[in-house]
Amino acid sequence: MNAAEISAILGVCTTVAGLAEKYGPEVYETVKQAIEQSKSKTGPTVADIEAIFAKCKADNAAIQSA
Repeated sequence: MNAAEISAILGVCTTVAGLAEKYGPEVYETVKQAIEQSKSKTGPTVADIEAIFAKCKADNAAIQSA
């Protein structure tokens, strides 16, 4: 790995940790699911992306109403 790749990974980790701290562990699970689907050889389907987007919207609505 080069410095740019390490920096990008640390940036993502910092962002996810900050969001999880602010909004709860649901954020971590959503991001983890998206990364796992992205790592598959075929990648996420449109339905997978739509499901993740819907979950993010639902998580956001729950956060905003809290």
